[in-house]
Amino acid sequence: MATSTMVRTRPAVSASAADAIRYTARRTGTTVGTILLSALILAVLWQVAIVLVGQSPFIAKGPLDVVNYFTQDGVDGTAAEHRALLAGLLGVTLSDAALGFVIGLVLSITISFAFVLFRPIEFMFMPIAMLLRTVPLLAMAPVIYIIFGNGRITAALIGTVVVLFPVLVNLTVGLRSVSQQSVDLVTVYGGHRLTVLRKVAIPTALPHLFASMRIAVPGAITGAMLYEYLFTTTGLGAAVTSAKAAFDYPQLWAATVLATIVSIVLYTITTIIEAAVLSEWGPDAGRAARE
Repeated sequence: MATSTMVRTRPAVSASAADAIRYTARRTGTTVGTILLSALILAVLWQVAIVLVGQSPFIAKGPLDVVNYFTQDGVDGTAAEHRALLAGLLGVTLSDAALGFVIGLVLSITISFAFVLFRPIEFMFMPIAMLLRTVPLLAMAPVIYIIFGNGRITAALIGTVVVLFPVLVNLTVGLRSVSQQSVDLVTVYGGHRLTVLRKVAIPTALPHLFASMRIAVPGAITGAMLYEYLFTTTGLGAAVTSAKAAFDYPQLWAATVLATIVSIVLYTITTIIEAAVLSEWGPDAGRAARE
């Protein structure tokens, strides 16, 4: 008698994982499409503003002028030389920005956890942090420079100041937004404050963390460029200063546009990572993934 066998195969991707992937892909497409459309509108408005203002073409450069700087040879050098120059300067700026971003992010997360676990610490230090936040960065940067001198420490501290406060405030609010019912449930089963933080508060605060990170990423680049603009001769910030002094307006506009584009790209990458994380672990992951 012939026997038949039934081969059972397991789905390669679970339903929840498939929902998370679809949600991430959908949000990524929406984000990228929105940014591309906004960039197109901004480029048109930029060109229209130049025409309406009537500024000299020697000073005012439009979107096509910036594109030509990267793609066409000119009297001031070849396109390859332009790309190589700004790529090297961009590498310096990204290095300075990454240092300040990482230090500011780690420090703000650590302080936020301390605020939540030990409430008196928040009462003591949050007003001081908010007071320091009101000081303009342009006024604080020279003070940091005088104390620590010129170098990576100063670059890191300026970037840290930019990143620290938005992440600290938003993350602290997120960690404290956990529902009392969830806290009571963990407590009933023998959990303590660390358990509440790990099981409930951190997942609840993830949207706040990523929202502040999206703000902090362009801010770190701004802080790095400010440091370079004021105190060094390298990086995109210094390139803006030197180009202005040499009346090299094509390089000035190209450096500014390059910094803007890189900030937008990093913002988009952060948004994509946020979508992937929240679709799987966020407090509204199940609902959001099925919307």
